[in-house]
Amino acid sequence: MFRRAAWVSAAALIAVSACSGGANQTTPGSGGYTPQAAQRTVGSSAIGSASVPHGSGYTVTVFARGTSTLTNPDPIVSQDGWTYVAYQNATTPTGGGGFSTIVKYAAGGVIHHELNLPGRIDGMRFNPYDRLMWVTVNEDGNSSLFTVNLVSWTVHHYSIASLHGGGYDDLAFANGKAFLAASNPTLNASGVNTHPAVVSAVLKGGVAEITPVLMGNAIARDIPTGKTVRMNLTDPDSTTVAPGGDVVLISQADSEIVKIHDAGLPGQTVSRLIAGTQLDDTQYATASDGLFYVVDSKTDTTYIVRGNLSQNIIYSEAPSDSTTYPGTILSIDPLTGATHPIITGFVSPTGLLFVAPRR
Repeated sequence: MFRRAAWVSAAALIAVSACSGGANQTTPGSGGYTPQAAQRTVGSSAIGSASVPHGSGYTVTVFARGTSTLTNPDPIVSQDGWTYVAYQNATTPTGGGGFSTIVKYAAGGVIHHELNLPGRIDGMRFNPYDRLMWVTVNEDGNSSLFTVNLVSWTVHHYSIASLHGGGYDDLAFANGKAFLAASNPTLNASGVNTHPAVVSAVLKGGVAEITPVLMGNAIARDIPTGKTVRMNLTDPDSTTVAPGGDVVLISQADSEIVKIHDAGLPGQTVSRLIAGTQLDDTQYATASDGLFYVVDSKTDTTYIVRGNLSQNIIYSEAPSDSTTYPGTILSIDPLTGATHPIITGFVSPTGLLFVAPRR
């Protein structure tokens, strides 16, 4: 069995206890995944290949499905052997529609714990510096930030100001700092984003104090040509950290991958890569024998993808409104931006996470 907790007040501090999930649960380890346990899928019958997306050289299985009360999953995190999926349910990107739900899964997609937070969760990442889950809600406007202790399930809420007219989406942690994508910016009369596209955040009292890190019209080095270009990041969306520590921003509608070297430090430099389609969550495989979790929000399903992964390419999702590869997992050449579909058949892939095996 599991226990569900609900966040009830922006000013409140809630401490709730996680319960054991029963005899069929797996005790988490120190990180990564257990290959044998991760191959288990939800339900009593096997999932046929016709019912899941597919790609040559890859196997796709179901990890977890939503329920009548857990719908529209999006961000996903793996930490200390557990998998966390945030279901947006009926919430809206500016804060209406009630609660989102963070679900903690054991191996095999067994629910261990649930936590409700008000608003639409679109950014969720584990902060390795303070050992808390950071969560942003309402990516288009009226954003705020929560931290969640994954042991005690204590929640803190923080207000956050908008410097760009929109909200905040994904998060990344590097160089001892927290970075947020400044989503849904207000563009000027020429259609240019002159506001911050990435900010850093420091939590003080009940406020997330932000500092601009990358402007929407910043100068960058174009990776394929080496030329200096001025960007126009109209749709800051997803973030990740590349091997080596660069903070990576995806400007979804611009089909743009932006790498920030030494992010937030005095010597910060920026480079960019244009892909062949709109992009969403983007990841790097740090081990060829790892796996990907893919979250398909419209089917309320989280999948596991295995195959011979390359450490020399970028993996990304093309969203459902992609004009070239809708609902597809892609490989992207990090030097040219050349884009290739590798797994097709998703309806609306919104969450992508690489997990390396435990050694």
